[in-house]
Amino acid sequence: MDHATAAPSESPGFFPWFRSFLKEELAPYPGRGVNVARMVIAATLTMILVMTFRIRGGFEGALYAFLIARDDLRATLKSGIAVAVSYTLGVSFILTCAVLFASYPSARLLWFAGSMFVVFFALDTFQDFAVATGFAIIMVLALPIWQTPESAEYRVELTLWQALACVIGTVVTVVVEAVFHAIFPKNELFQGMDDRLSAVQGLIKAYAGDQPAPQDVTDRLVKYTMVGVSGLRRILARSRYEQLYRDQLSAVLALTGRLVDLGSSSAKNPHQLLDTDRDRLNRLAQQVATIRKSLAESKIPETPSELPTGPSGIPLLAEMERTASLIPRVFAGSESIDAYFPSMLDQEEPAGGFFKKDAFQNPAHIHFALRGCLAATLCYFTYEVLNWRGIATSVTTCVLTALSNLGTSRQKQLLRISGAVAGGLILGIGSQVFILPYIDTITEFSLLFATMTAVAAWFATSSQRLSYFGLQIANAYYLVTVSGFNFDPSLATARDRVVGIMLGLIMMWLAYHSLSKESAAEHMVAYFSANLRAVAGLALLPGPEPPQTAMKRIRALRAQIEENFQNVMAQSDAVALEFGMKRAEAMANRALIKSWQPQLQTIYLEQVALMQHRVFGAEEQMPTAVQAAQRRFNEACASLLMQMADQVDGKPPAHWADLDEPLSDLSHVVEENSSQHAGLVAAQGLERLSMQIRDLLMEMSREIMKFMPMSVSP
Repeated sequence: MDHATAAPSESPGFFPWFRSFLKEELAPYPGRGVNVARMVIAATLTMILVMTFRIRGGFEGALYAFLIARDDLRATLKSGIAVAVSYTLGVSFILTCAVLFASYPSARLLWFAGSMFVVFFALDTFQDFAVATGFAIIMVLALPIWQTPESAEYRVELTLWQALACVIGTVVTVVVEAVFHAIFPKNELFQGMDDRLSAVQGLIKAYAGDQPAPQDVTDRLVKYTMVGVSGLRRILARSRYEQLYRDQLSAVLALTGRLVDLGSSSAKNPHQLLDTDRDRLNRLAQQVATIRKSLAESKIPETPSELPTGPSGIPLLAEMERTASLIPRVFAGSESIDAYFPSMLDQEEPAGGFFKKDAFQNPAHIHFALRGCLAATLCYFTYEVLNWRGIATSVTTCVLTALSNLGTSRQKQLLRISGAVAGGLILGIGSQVFILPYIDTITEFSLLFATMTAVAAWFATSSQRLSYFGLQIANAYYLVTVSGFNFDPSLATARDRVVGIMLGLIMMWLAYHSLSKESAAEHMVAYFSANLRAVAGLALLPGPEPPQTAMKRIRALRAQIEENFQNVMAQSDAVALEFGMKRAEAMANRALIKSWQPQLQTIYLEQVALMQHRVFGAEEQMPTAVQAAQRRFNEACASLLMQMADQVDGKPPAHWADLDEPLSDLSHVVEENSSQHAGLVAAQGLERLSMQIRDLLMEMSREIMKFMPMSVSP
């Protein structure tokens, strides 16, 4: 398995990268048009109802077409119900506080600041993101109403109108999703994986026939490279599969994405087949076909024999063979996907209730809430001092800005500002100047609204690198054009709302990011290094502690590992949007980490499979000598993982752990004790898993030794 691997690379130039970035992000892909249509229909129907029944604050109702999950019907219904609960919480909180504070004008600032602290604390600590979103939006819409010198009856009525607008947006979105899911029923997760593997298989078959890659196959590979697997990963995260199966499918998704990336890169490069390549390509095509069939039938793909080691005229063929061979290994230790049952190792801790488990212990939540409270209160103080209530949209902007947790400050700030300019200045004020003066019917306005929503939705259905830009376009456009029920010939209102949006962005930057010197490149490498250490810790579990204690440690460590995998992916997306003198090095690190992430996921899952044997009694059936040899091998694996983490951190170890000797000892001990048939099958299974882990670790360590350490400072 010793294949020469070229260092992945990505173009460091900004303008070539930016052109390629936009081309990839905005290119159509299967299902994108349907998703955009669903958003446009839901938002437009909401707008028509809001305009017809003159519901105040209805612009945020239309925004729910972008905020409610739509990966599957169950997730959509759950999200809609959760949001409805959040409305009740928000309105109840506002009215309760109104009884206590509304009669005291001198307490308005304190009331506002305290309420904003609660809003941002909820955003950061609520278990359900949909509940947190709904609660925050109804609060930010209703709270300014109670800061005005109006009658109590009027303010209660207006608060309920705000809640009704959000309810209409939620109900319309859920109904539209139900209709679309009835028309287009499918398992989007497995369909998405199969479509990607099908494109890779088509490329390999073309190469095997010594034919150029068909244009439709090349286009599909490019599109899937652009969209990535983040959407499928969100579907998987909301699924009800057991934890181990979710982990396995997560690794398969990562490896599938890697295959697509390799296929797309290979399709762009010229090649010349060697005599041995045709057989290798046919074998690889058959292997991909077997994987597709196995996944469709809920069976375990067959693990291939030893990979070819000879040269190839296709530069990335060896890497594609290696990546495809990792997919069956993901399921090592499982007997059948359909026959899989939850085990003690995969039982979840009891749900932490309404809040996250560390909501009232982790000071980071308090820091987040204090910063958000500061930004929103500064906005409130500014428009009150200036007596300029038209820029109250700044508070709404602060809350909507805090909804995104993707990437780092620089990425989010760029997407926020550019989205506000595009939606508010270009589309919003542009519509008021050039289009709205010539529109006098709801039909014409609906067509305009649908067109602008389609633009925002097209961006919102991009990958995580750009999707938040689409949400900001929609928010800014709706704030400017859908807040009234008739055409306003004055641009003052639109101007005020755009100024409010920019004020909110500035205050959020001051509160959260003005003093931050951290970069996504640093975070990406740090999370990857932390995960190497976490997987090393997992290799040593369970230890001598009681079973209940061991189970808690295992569950906590696995949760940490999965979170680190997600963080690495989020930070790698953000690296591409950071610029500076170290951009070339950061992009080089990004390419390396993205190539190693699937390998580490496979190592992690094989360690979990090995642990299943140890935890559930297979080890007890084996001779003592085999148990001791297995522990020595596990310790050597953990040592090598820790050394890889040191290398990534820029602290190269003096010497590297050797896995061949402890594995040889294990094999020798298993052979010596082969006469003890009671534990022979379990021992041989552990030996095979250990050999697979050894191969993966040695290959990954060679790559890390070759390409790291590299500078990651901004």
